[in-house]
Amino acid sequence: MEKADSVFINGKVVTADKDFSFKKAIAVKDGWIIDVGENSDIKPYIGSGTRIMDLKGKVILPGAHDAHSHGVVFGANHLCCDCSFPKVKTIGDLQAMLAEKARELPPGKWIRGNGINSDNIEECRNHPGRGLSRRDLDAVTPDHPVILVLWSGHGVLVNTRALEICGIQPTTKDPESGVIERDEHGVPTGVFLESSAINLISQHVPLWTDEELRSFILEYQRILNEQGYTSYTESTLGPGGNERDSGASGERNIHIYKQLYDEGLLTARVSIGVYTGCQGIQSYESMLHDLDTMKLPKDMDPNWLKISMLKIFCDGVHLGHTAWMMEDYYDQPGYHGRSMFPGDTDEEQEEELHKMIMLAHQRGYQVAAHAIGDRSVKAVIDGYIKAKQACPSRNLRHYVIHADSFATNEMAQKAARYKIPFSVQPGLADYLFEPSLDCVGPRASRMFGLREFLQYGVVLAGGSDSLNGEYCNWRKALQSAVTRRSAITGRVYSPELAISVEEGIRLFTCNGAYQENCEQVRGSIEIGKVADFQVLDQDIFQVDPEEISSVGVEMTMAGGKVVYCRNSQIEL
Repeated sequence: MEKADSVFINGKVVTADKDFSFKKAIAVKDGWIIDVGENSDIKPYIGSGTRIMDLKGKVILPGAHDAHSHGVVFGANHLCCDCSFPKVKTIGDLQAMLAEKARELPPGKWIRGNGINSDNIEECRNHPGRGLSRRDLDAVTPDHPVILVLWSGHGVLVNTRALEICGIQPTTKDPESGVIERDEHGVPTGVFLESSAINLISQHVPLWTDEELRSFILEYQRILNEQGYTSYTESTLGPGGNERDSGASGERNIHIYKQLYDEGLLTARVSIGVYTGCQGIQSYESMLHDLDTMKLPKDMDPNWLKISMLKIFCDGVHLGHTAWMMEDYYDQPGYHGRSMFPGDTDEEQEEELHKMIMLAHQRGYQVAAHAIGDRSVKAVIDGYIKAKQACPSRNLRHYVIHADSFATNEMAQKAARYKIPFSVQPGLADYLFEPSLDCVGPRASRMFGLREFLQYGVVLAGGSDSLNGEYCNWRKALQSAVTRRSAITGRVYSPELAISVEEGIRLFTCNGAYQENCEQVRGSIEIGKVADFQVLDQDIFQVDPEEISSVGVEMTMAGGKVVYCRNSQIEL
């Protein structure tokens, strides 16, 4: 019998296999699982050189997978002002943070921030219709251009100095598929929504260097390992984002990932979503051009670095009224949003989307489409079905991102029938219920209705959509899905749509692997799969559902190597 490099014994091994079975011990050799069972089953694999890890009853799970993340941007945001709640609760908090940054930087240098959300700002909550504007920034940053990325990533807030540098005037027209927010006099407020509008600003902001981008990736992987992740989907990198996020969403990052892979420095497995486009606008023509001209890296082990997916933005976000809806917005009668594609009518825009999906399908790429509005979700699902039926031999497993926002039961049934996964973000629910009720009305209480989707048979993969902060804690997202409790008011919304802890764990393990077409090699603790594990400091099945987010990670192993260890006592 072969001797193992390492064994885990005396644990509560959550295999996340098809039966969600529990075992006690694991044997690992050359980064792969060679056996799983009871302590007595694993004992024969122990030799003189075997490292023995006594779990002492602790829970060990498959390594977590983040099914939708923005890793380079997350890493970059550590160098920016963190304007997220609860660090920023009032306009005064925001101004104090920016004033301090202005004192640190010479005049003329850009101040960058992220995570700002007017729905969590006291003055905005107490005065309906009151949003943040450039004037809230001007008082403390008269000599510095400021760009603050909104919490959703689908907009920015800038000050007057930035507008001057970028040449934005009241006469500047809204770009296609983008919005320049204006006051009652038609003067820009400083808010720019969606990629084409954001590009009007971001093209003037200095780009990060290659060395900085490299450091952002390494920092992000370190943070993920601390949270138990061993793999993730880096969902939006490519020519369509070359100027966005100061280059943190651009094509250079794909090649930097390849360099880190070549140097053996990756501590988490990465699936990259390639984002095509021109100046923030995606179309069939821009996708065709990029597919014909891009030179993507080759010669990688796809178990560590995989580049086989194309990212499409079908619409924006409902809180910015840029999601593509069936019905009119509750607070904007007569307007139901639109897609991100060229075309004057819904039908023309849908035709453009379907052409793009068909092109990607024919070229052999998996498609991941951002779709929040119900009209958007339906258009994406219908486009996938058309592509599958036109080229049925290609099983590329296209999926829908954010469908948990407004997908209907009818759409879920169709997705299940055609085996179209949903990439969902339950951790965002905490801060979205109340502002969404104002925006789209009572149906917002049934957002993130994972229970119904699972009942119809849709495979759900859990992601964070992380740009900063707490969203990369998968246990927090699990708690949100299990409790459906608002972090703003404490109210529980539609509790009948909650899921179980077991179902939530599947979202972040085996279902994440399924989304990536990697379920044969990872996502569960079974013989013949990679040795990617996380050890928890509490039994996640026993803690109060309201306390799941407090469960910590003691150790993370990727490919048989310990990439994070908080408590060395589990090693003998």
